[in-house]
Amino acid sequence: MKQRVDEGRRRLLMLVAGAPALGVALAACGAEPRPKAAPGPRATLDADVKLRWRAVHGEQTLLALHAATVAAHPGLAERLQSLTAHHDEHLAALRADGPLPYGPGPGAGTPAAAPSVAADADAALAAVADAERAAADACVVAALGAAGPRLAAVLASIAASEAGHGVVLA
Repeated sequence: MKQRVDEGRRRLLMLVAGAPALGVALAACGAEPRPKAAPGPRATLDADVKLRWRAVHGEQTLLALHAATVAAHPGLAERLQSLTAHHDEHLAALRADGPLPYGPGPGAGTPAAAPSVAADADAALAAVADAERAAADACVVAALGAAGPRLAAVLASIAASEAGHGVVLA
């Protein structure tokens, strides 16, 4: 009989001792998870969503630069055409992972103002090449900071493509 009482006490003590940890675990289970791709305040968004958001804005900025350069220097259209198509593909790949939050600030759909383009075609092309290299560097940094392997791979692929664009244009 004494053995049954001791077992009962042990179970009761373990239950009481484990109650705070169990309460914390149950409270954590009830907490609402942060949205991964739903619109909302930037501070509450998942880090990978923020990386995708910035990458989309970067691609939109490059596309705007390409369009402005072609508008100012129509002779460069053929040279930039395939690179512009790559940026369209990059946007599609970034958007394929779900909706992105669009609100005020960077990434809010399209860049606010058309970029300025140099009057000289060679200088304009050099500016595009510089922008491509800077975008490649930004994508490398973003890829290193990505938590998800798919996003890291997409960003690394975009970085490689944009680095190649910089070389082709130089």
